[in-house]
Amino acid sequence: MSKVKELMEKRNDVLVKMTAIIDKAEEEVRAMTETEQQEYDKYKTELKGLNATIQAAEERAKQEAGNDPKGQEEKTEEEEIRAFEQYCRGNVNALEERAMKLGDNHSIMPRTIVDRIITKVKETCPIFELADLYNVNGELVVPYYDETSSAITAAYLEEFSDLVEKTGDLKSYTLKSYIIGALAKVSKKLINNTDIDITGFVVNQIVKSLREMIEKEALTGESGNMKGIFPNAKNKVTAPDATMTPDLLIDVQMSVKEPYQENAVWIMDRSTFREIRKLKDGDGNYLMIPDFATGGGWMLLNKKVHLSENAPKFAASTKVLAYGDMKGYTLKIGKDIETQILQEKYASQYAVGIQAFVEADGAITNEEAIAVLEMGAAA
Repeated sequence: MSKVKELMEKRNDVLVKMTAIIDKAEEEVRAMTETEQQEYDKYKTELKGLNATIQAAEERAKQEAGNDPKGQEEKTEEEEIRAFEQYCRGNVNALEERAMKLGDNHSIMPRTIVDRIITKVKETCPIFELADLYNVNGELVVPYYDETSSAITAAYLEEFSDLVEKTGDLKSYTLKSYIIGALAKVSKKLINNTDIDITGFVVNQIVKSLREMIEKEALTGESGNMKGIFPNAKNKVTAPDATMTPDLLIDVQMSVKEPYQENAVWIMDRSTFREIRKLKDGDGNYLMIPDFATGGGWMLLNKKVHLSENAPKFAASTKVLAYGDMKGYTLKIGKDIETQILQEKYASQYAVGIQAFVEADGAITNEEAIAVLEMGAAA
């Protein structure tokens, strides 16, 4: 962490303490006590000194940066952050239109150091890396060859006889552009009273929310919008009851043909993982073992396990895990993310809104590459 940033964080802590003294007096509709006034004056003096030190440090940093590309990049990023904060304060000319990314509707805590804000950890699978991903606008047509009715076949030929012509059908999946949006709201009081990196935190939450939404739909989306893997997979193994067994896992794995085994993975919720984690082979060894090769995660039948809270929970009559090469699932995400800063919408709440939208769709485009396990009914 740079010395300038440490000074700014210390200054922000002082600002929070000063604000707390004023807020308390305002809430109780009274003047500050003598002790409060002394504390406030002490913080005020400290703030003045910190501001002077920060200004001097920033001037020196600019001089040292000179023509250094890295220094110029840091300077540009800092200017963008300051411009965003000025825009939120009402200076509409301070910020150009920029492609920021989208997030959840999180309230931002009145803390001065953004990277100390603790957010809830959520288990997600890397569906963006695993799937066959296309960043395109508009509809995406994925052609495939269907040999269901009539496949091209080779045969012995008698002399002076004709070959019988056969051919499959060239069909296609069409991925559309379903709009996914999210909205974040930022308190103007926080913006005005602190000098924290509001932009960084809001953008991170927006990206996190957008990725989680797309992952959820890619796994469990019904046929109305994005067609998720679990509800729409046709390559399915059905258990006789609601009991997980090693043989079921082998059946699922063997349902995927050999050409797709090399890059195959497992995707499941932690509740399903818990059931499988207890399974052992005939020698008493657990089927699920740590992934020693990468130093993290788990392996099941020699294939990587990915946990996702967006996968279905373990239950009777439910598709509880997916296995295979996820390139059999095609994911289309638009190139552009439209972002808007809303000055007026939340003006009566003394807040600023940030909204963004993206177009996405997805579907299984290779049925042979992916299989799912559906548990049977409870006994």
